[in-house]
Order: sequence, then structure tokens, then C-alpha cells
Amino acid sequence: MIESLRHWLSGLDGGFFLLLWAGAAGLTLLFVFLGFRYANRARIIAHTPTARLRSAAQGFNEIEGTGRPLNDAPLRSPLTFTPCVWYDVTVERREGSGRNSRWVTTERNRSDTLFMVDDGTGEAFVDPDHARVIEHRRRRWRERRSRTWYSGSSGTGFGGDDHRYTERLLLPGFPVYVLGWLETRGHRNTGESIAAAVEHRRRELLAEWQQDDEKRQRFDLDGDGDISEREWQWAMRLARSQAENEIREADTVRHQGSHTANLIRRPDNGDPYIISGLDQGALIRRKNRRAALFMAAAVVLFVFWFVAQTTRSPF
Repeated sequence: MIESLRHWLSGLDGGFFLLLWAGAAGLTLLFVFLGFRYANRARIIAHTPTARLRSAAQGFNEIEGTGRPLNDAPLRSPLTFTPCVWYDVTVERREGSGRNSRWVTTERNRSDTLFMVDDGTGEAFVDPDHARVIEHRRRRWRERRSRTWYSGSSGTGFGGDDHRYTERLLLPGFPVYVLGWLETRGHRNTGESIAAAVEHRRRELLAEWQQDDEKRQRFDLDGDGDISEREWQWAMRLARSQAENEIREADTVRHQGSHTANLIRRPDNGDPYIISGLDQGALIRRKNRRAALFMAAAVVLFVFWFVAQTTRSPF
């Protein structure tokens, strides 16, 4: 088989041989990159602990729960009007005829409306913008009739013969896996803001105590009428302790209030952002299968490139 391939390569035109040689080299590198990329995604999914929204830390998290539309008012697919929490619909038109025919995309609409995920301990808004979405349901069909769908603020008509429609949906009430950046807006202060608030409150308390004779006398431990440096240091420590208690108690009340909201969005540092209708195990298997396919294709292309390289010079 190798000798037959060498014989075929030897008889090729120089320009065509160079094109095959360069194409095999480029595709080998591309497939290796994609193989490692899918394998790395599978590893990240497998090694990221599943968090519970009630106790999840801010930052990169994976959440498993049930998808719900905002205010229990589901979206509607522009093609079939199916209730959903997310959709991606594509319309293609066949151009040309016979072997020269091809499908050309004429319309594409992907929802960017937030939806909710509820894991039983809490709920979070999910922003699907820039996410890799793996749908619950995918349909593709052809129709020979006109159709009008709503896109943005105006109706767009299309249809007739030789049109193909693709619809991808995330459905309400179905399990959803989300891997992305979790942040709580309107939530408790960060460590730096808490420290600043404590320091501000500490100074306020000291100023109050200095202006109130009765409160100042609490720190005159030796009763000489003056506040010594040692007594003042004790007053400062007491003020800090009281300020910390007040600020943290107020922060806890804010955190438990109804105005807080969890949001999952795309990470800013380039980490993957995945919203999946598949569960975690199925998603890992899918990523690993694709990684294996790309690596196998890379091996085949490398063998082809190596045989070509050892058969004749491309230059």
C-alpha cells in the first residue's frame, strides 16, 4: 500500500504535489491542536467540582440544575414556535444545480436572552452570549413552501423550493449543565471593601467616644481623668472589634436579601464557557471521542505527509 502511494505521488504534477504536501502538514497541526483542545476541555469538566448555588464561591464553577425561562415566560422558536429557553435557528437556500449545487445560509438567529438554572439550593441567571451551547433538541428539515419568521424588530420572508431549516433548542424544565464564571451581584462586599468599611466605622466610633464624656470614662482605667497611650490603644482595639461585628452583620443581611442575584457568564480569562443539555458524564465522553477522532486523523495525515516527504522533494 505504501509503495502504491509512493508511485502515485511520484507521478503528480509538482504544483499539485506541493499543495498536497503543505495541506497534509497544515491539517496535521490543526487536528493535533483540536485533539488536545477537546481533551483539555474534557479534563477541565471532569476535574471541576460541581458547586451548589447556595454555597458556591465566586469564580469559575460548574452548576447542574434545571433550566427555566425568566418569569416563567418561555421563548418561542422563530421556526416552529416551540417553547424554549434558548434557540439557534438557521435557514439555507440551495443555489446552483447538479454537482455544482450548494447550500447557502440566508438567515441565522440565535437568542441571547438570559434564562435561569435552578439546582435545588438556589438559582442563577445564565447569559448564553458567547457560550458553547449543546442543545436538548436538534431538527433539520426541508420544505417547499413559503415561510415568514420574526427576527429582531422586523419580519423577514423567505421560503419556496429548495430551502433547508435547522433548529437547535434548550427546553424549559430539562436538566442543564453550565460551566462558566459565577458572580453574585448585589451580594456581600469583597474583602477589600469590607476592610475599608471597617476602618471607616472604626474612626467614626472613636470620634463618637471622644466627644461623649460618659463613653470616654470607660477607657480611663486608672481613674486619673486622662486617657493614656495604653488606654487609647485598648479603645482602638475595641473600636475595631465593634466595627468588624457591625459591618459583617450588615453584610450578611444584605447577602440574604431578595435583591441579590447570581449570574453565570463567559469567563474573562479564556476558560471554556459551556451550556449543555447533556449531563456531565455524557459531555466528557463526547469531548474525549472527538479528541480521539482528531488525533487519529492527525496520525493518518502525518503518515501521508511523511511518505510524501520521503518520496520526493516538494521544492
